Amino acid sequence: MSFQDAHKTNALLARHEITAENLRSYTPEELARLLEVDGVITGTFETDKPMSDGASLALGLVVGFYGATNSGKTSINIYDGTSGELLWKYEKALSRSLGSDTNTIVTTIMRKASRKFPYSKM
Repeated sequence: MSFQDAHKTNALLARHEITAENLRSYTPEELARLLEVDGVITGTFETDKPMSDGASLALGLVVGFYGATNSGKTSINIYDGTSGELLWKYEKALSRSLGSDTNTIVTTIMRKASRKFPYSKM
């Protein structure tokens, strides 16, 4: 199994005038054909800071539990390039409290995703 270099992918997308704004108007099989690949991986990653560390600390002192100070969620999909069929899907949400940061959230979620990713060593 191999993955197309990101520079080549970006160049091919630019040549076809496909941008982040209009990407969703293409199906996975259309993208696979334009990119000359067997499959397409898509996904989203969102992070949020629902509460400051100070607010979480105050909440913990008042009610006995600390609120989430950082959270993130991801969705990763793999599609067959010929049929557009969804072959694999991974979704994960994670929240952490005091002492966490966005980098920790991103690293933890991606480490968990890499363990579930459907590939094999050749």
